[in-house]
Amino acid sequence: MRLYLLSTLAAVLASQSLPGQSAIPLTAFSQSLEALAARVDPAVVQIVSTGYGRGDESQQGSASLLTRQRSTGSGVILSADGYIITNNHVIQAARKIDVRLAAGPGNSKEVVLPAKLVGADRQTDLAVIKIERTGLPLLSFGDLKDVRVGQVVMAFGSPFGLAGSVSMGVISSTSRQVREDDSVTYLQTDAPINPGNSGGPLVDTEGRVIGINTFIITQSGGSEGLGFAIPSDVVRSVFNQIRKDGHVHRGQLGIVAQPITPEMATALKLPQDSGAITADVLPVGRRTMRV
Repeated sequence: MRLYLLSTLAAVLASQSLPGQSAIPLTAFSQSLEALAARVDPAVVQIVSTGYGRGDESQQGSASLLTRQRSTGSGVILSADGYIITNNHVIQAARKIDVRLAAGPGNSKEVVLPAKLVGADRQTDLAVIKIERTGLPLLSFGDLKDVRVGQVVMAFGSPFGLAGSVSMGVISSTSRQVREDDSVTYLQTDAPINPGNSGGPLVDTEGRVIGINTFIITQSGGSEGLGFAIPSDVVRSVFNQIRKDGHVHRGQLGIVAQPITPEMATALKLPQDSGAITADVLPVGRRTMRV
């Protein structure tokens, strides 16, 4: 499928070129992606978290022993003074967090720095960590309202520990609720995302963060073209609140809100096919907002 899309894109670009210049549009497209990757990659980090968990009982007999466990994930620098966003599940239960900065203009070689946890939000699966360094490359947020289905995007991160990896795809859906009780509606993409990409950015062609890669749906354990990212408006809000107060503030409305889908709008004859609808009202004593 991906080969078909690329070949189709090449054909379209070539058809728009002048006689004798059939390779120029495709070359320009490739060069623009190269420039984009070079601009974004320095702000993407690999996160190595170390903690303790239960060992494999089959190897330890009947006793369950605590063993040292190490996992890797990704993150993106959002401020020049070292604040980094990632997924909560990347650093959850970590006793030690290290951040690996890629070699680049400011680093002649890979640099590993300790990080501290500023705050985490389990509901959105986001966390903010900080390293003690200034003058860092950073990325800015894109506006979710400008994201469109079919838009070309790139995913950055460290799949299976392979730091500095880049993949390309398109936006498959701008508002996907995977489970009914999800508090977030996700961006869906077919850009290859694998274990270790969690916490890395999904960027548009301007290099702006439009989402944070967080999970995939798979039967094989690897990417099958069903990747999901937390949208930039949610990430921006959580990042700013944690950076300022160390936690996320949430209002209490006493309702259960459900995203409006085109199918729902048609069935209920709603005047619009986006936004949210009040699905239920909670009884007194359970006045917490679920969105």
